Amino acid sequence: QEAFRLSDIENRDREDISDYERARDYALALETYYGGLQKAMAERLEVSEAWLSRYLQLARLPDGLVAAFASVREVKELHARALKPLLANPKARERVLMAAAVIAAEQAAAREGQGAMISAAQVTTRLKSAGQGPRPSRPAERVSRQVFEESGVSVRRKSGKVTLEFSETLSTDALRAAFDRFLAERRE
Repeated sequence: QEAFRLSDIENRDREDISDYERARDYALALETYYGGLQKAMAERLEVSEAWLSRYLQLARLPDGLVAAFASVREVKELHARALKPLLANPKARERVLMAAAVIAAEQAAAREGQGAMISAAQVTTRLKSAGQGPRPSRPAERVSRQVFEESGVSVRRKSGKVTLEFSETLSTDALRAAFDRFLAERRE
């Protein structure tokens, strides 16, 4: 335990050890030297429990997800933090892991000279997008010209806003009728 603690102190500033490799070392040490007691390990290493918890979360990333990155050296604690909520949801987790498999195949092809490697930021963005699922399609913009087509009255809905467009020469009665029609459709 003491040897692990001393090597950890020496290794924290080394740049040749990745966050992921460090996290895996912490996970192994937690079970081997600290009996699974995260609080005891954090106290002994003189780090916060939150800090240690983030690294242990990184160590628990599924292997398939880690394979989506160009190298384990690119897998950072912030990636695990960004993906954690998606991995906690069973449906989102499945989508993330499926996307990770596709990305891992693309990375393997890039290693063989077929395309460019995908950066860690792009991998994370794609995984997050996959985890959030398909975005609900917006209904097609509806233009209502049924009542006063010749007068040029139209109702457009976009981004939660409604725009009523009409000719300046439209009579007040025609405009009122168009607005009444809009309100009737809205109630439906």
